[in-house]
Amino acid sequence: MKASLLVQPGGASLKNYANVAKDVEITTNRMDSPGQMAFSCVETGRTGIPEGSPVEFVYNGIKMFKGYVMTIEQGKDGEKRYKAYDQLRYMKANASYVFENMTLSQIIRQIAGDFGLQVGTLDDSGYIFPCLIKEDESCLDIIFDALYQTIIQTGKLFIFYDNAGALTLTEAKNMFLPTVIGDGSLAVDYTYKRDIDTDTYNRIKLVKKNEESGRTDVYIHEDTDTIRKWGTLQYYSVVDQNLNEAQIDEMCGMYLRYYNRVLRTLSLEALGVPEVRAGSIVPVRIEAVDDLSSTRLLLVEKVTHRFDGEDHTMTIEVKSFEQLGGGSAG
Repeated sequence: MKASLLVQPGGASLKNYANVAKDVEITTNRMDSPGQMAFSCVETGRTGIPEGSPVEFVYNGIKMFKGYVMTIEQGKDGEKRYKAYDQLRYMKANASYVFENMTLSQIIRQIAGDFGLQVGTLDDSGYIFPCLIKEDESCLDIIFDALYQTIIQTGKLFIFYDNAGALTLTEAKNMFLPTVIGDGSLAVDYTYKRDIDTDTYNRIKLVKKNEESGRTDVYIHEDTDTIRKWGTLQYYSVVDQNLNEAQIDEMCGMYLRYYNRVLRTLSLEALGVPEVRAGSIVPVRIEAVDDLSSTRLLLVEKVTHRFDGEDHTMTIEVKSFEQLGGGSAG
């Protein structure tokens, strides 16, 4: 294996488990979840790797994961299966916050500071939350909700993740990888799906309680063309009391532009590329799929890397790439 699996068991000296570990899997998701790594090994003695031990995985000089052991399973044969999570796991704790006139990067920095987490580069999104109130919610949900709202408000796709030990916020365009995946290039199998069932809306209805009149103000944007073709697919949400009429109307329009499309899902089985993680933009070309017959830039929603001896493979899920403008690489 061209890899190092570095573990610091219980604060002891660093040890490389690459020669005894097997079935290593590293999974990252673009939204809502911490990164994780699972691996198995047969160890002598009863000690093993205790909970909380720091682990790192490096492949061909690329640090792909840094996290902490959270679960341990053991079978009769003595083999143990470990699962470690990156720093985002600690943000699953619930808390209450009031953020006033703060950007997403400032929100992340404040929460990370409260939990003693390491921060790397946090790009300025350019959008300021006038007032964001969160009560008894997980910090991970708070951040990803703010991330989602930032994407809607700015029209820019931002990625928040733990970059091997450093919390990072950046635009997806900064995570472009030039390696083409598809016909004759790495891909060994694929499944492609089109649907308007999962996350598609052509009628946006936002409501806000009017404290002065005691009534509910309603804001609606819809696309009559797609309603005629698909039927009415409505998105409904109660909005922040601090938003004014113009802001709510603008948000309504942005939601319609974001959701009023066919959702396209591509799952690829391919030879491994260690740089690929959730949030990466990769060129894909598959001749048999009309939408992909020319090379297109696709957003990775989820990727699982698998290492077995010298073999490195990956499963990639790509969704909603129309939101990248349907980019073509030529």
